[in-house]
Amino acid sequence: MLNDKLMINIGFLGAGDIAAVHAAAIKTINDARLAAIADVDPERARLLAGKHGAVVFSDLEALLRSPGLDVLYILTPPEGHARQIIAAAAARIPIVCEKPLTVTLDEADQAIAACKRAGLPLMTGLSHRYHPLAALAKELLQSGELGDFVAAWSHRLIHLPVSPNSWLNDLRVGGGLTLQYAMHDLDWLSWLGGDVAGVSAQEAHTNPELNIEDNLWALLQFRNGGSGNIGLSWSVPSAWTERGLIGSQGNLRIIEQKRLVGRLADGRELAEDLGDDYDWFDVFVRESRDIVRRLQQGQPFSISGDDGRRALEITLAVQKAAKTGKMIHSPLGNDLPLENNS
Repeated sequence: MLNDKLMINIGFLGAGDIAAVHAAAIKTINDARLAAIADVDPERARLLAGKHGAVVFSDLEALLRSPGLDVLYILTPPEGHARQIIAAAAARIPIVCEKPLTVTLDEADQAIAACKRAGLPLMTGLSHRYHPLAALAKELLQSGELGDFVAAWSHRLIHLPVSPNSWLNDLRVGGGLTLQYAMHDLDWLSWLGGDVAGVSAQEAHTNPELNIEDNLWALLQFRNGGSGNIGLSWSVPSAWTERGLIGSQGNLRIIEQKRLVGRLADGRELAEDLGDDYDWFDVFVRESRDIVRRLQQGQPFSISGDDGRRALEITLAVQKAAKTGKMIHSPLGNDLPLENNS
């Protein structure tokens, strides 16, 4: 067990945009520091390291040999996650891996097994669980105040300029809209509703510059009889976000990720306002603080590799349903090859 006064030394594999956000979040924590970075682009690694006083390493193997690392953040395109997790497990370093954990269930099983054999914690970065209003909705459901789960939804429509040359535009490397974006929404719904019995989905390709679909709608059936739906786009000119939860004894909405409103069956109003100035960066700070605290106290991560696998299974099922036009029933676990549009 680590000492709760110990400085947590963090290594990054990857120095892209999401790494810069995680690095800024870590910088807010007094007893943690970004200590080491490796990236396929040495200059990009040097730029990020220079801002945070970290040491640059040439590749993953060199990074893993760095003495004193307490945890490795894997912040690379998903295609390489399984290999990187297995290598870190062999080096006996705890791992935080950005979602998706991997791009296939077989890879997820291999990565999780490697960490369990080594006795190491593996976390999947399903960061939306750390949003204070998303977490409050979960608490209200768990406490019984909302009654039994009936339904939930998550609609996030944004304009995200994806470069045709970006790995995000390669379905085989990044998993497309479904794995890169919808996974958060599907995970939140299943966090609330429990085991998924079946999914159906439809996707649309509206941006001719992209090889991937940029719009997705999906319906979920839960084993407890509840239902859920998601609606997502990377290509709308006017952004809009709403999440909601219906229970047998109340309901709520989360508007633009800043306000929660609702009412219980006994007439009590639900209201929580984060303010117009609320910044999503807060989610990454909350996530990093939880990671550091759990490492210091020798506790398991709050979102495990198994959680990441479950999210991947549901997400791949949605992707398969959209590609085939068929409802996918449980068990959801047959991988569908990821292929770009022709």
